[in-house]
Amino acid sequence: MKMAFNIVKPLSLCFFVLFNIITLCGSVSGQSVSVSPSRIFFSGNAGQELTEQVTLNNSGSVPVIFRSSIMDWRRDSVGEKYYSPANTLSSSNASWLEVKPNVVTVPANGVAVITVTMHVPAKLPQTSTVTNSMLFFTQINEQLAKSTIKGNSPRIGVSVKLEFGVHVYFTPPGASSKELDIVAFDDRGNVAVKTKQVRRFAIRIKSTGNVVTDGNLRFDVTNQVTGDEVKVEPRAISLLPGSEQLVYLDLPVTLNGKYILVALLDSGEETSLKVAKKELDF
Repeated sequence: MKMAFNIVKPLSLCFFVLFNIITLCGSVSGQSVSVSPSRIFFSGNAGQELTEQVTLNNSGSVPVIFRSSIMDWRRDSVGEKYYSPANTLSSSNASWLEVKPNVVTVPANGVAVITVTMHVPAKLPQTSTVTNSMLFFTQINEQLAKSTIKGNSPRIGVSVKLEFGVHVYFTPPGASSKELDIVAFDDRGNVAVKTKQVRRFAIRIKSTGNVVTDGNLRFDVTNQVTGDEVKVEPRAISLLPGSEQLVYLDLPVTLNGKYILVALLDSGEETSLKVAKKELDF
């Protein structure tokens, strides 16, 4: 892996389970369904027909019925997803997709396989870029799940409804460049988060490649005198070409002394490691 030091000076960011709760009496049990894969990547030429498969696995004791649907989606500046009706966003490929069967029963302790076909348009846009959509599998046979309370007495209290989302991407032929960059590293000072004061830093990441790029943002926070380190969990990032995301790092205001804060952005072996550094005085 190449390593590039990008010192940024201060300037003056596959699936869902939905529970429709009627009356919560205890812990829900007896139903376990999974989907694989959580992301589908298609790539081909204009006019091609491309096919992938999605598998639903039901390890529960009762069959589950799902209906498929497709929506458009986008991320906001901090990475949150927002959904729109199919074919309403400029980056949508929803109209290219065909899902069979549209309604599927996953037997108890069994699997069901769904075929997803992409009909690539005969004429791709001249400014061809990655397109995307979200394929949903929504349970349509609601079940009342058994729950237990004190004394292990079973009671019916929760209506369980499952929904899974699978990302669907189309990458134009020839696109292969993966690159994420740190374009800003700001000290936002002390801010209130809920009822707690924190020292907030904002790291802006941009995808400068032409394919979907996954990355990992890590932080090293070290006291310059004692060598003590502040543990910070790494952040996983996935960006569409040309998109940006703001990642917030909140440190305790109780820190005391001089620290070095280093942000390390790793987007894979084929790319360079991006490093940004700040010296802090708490």
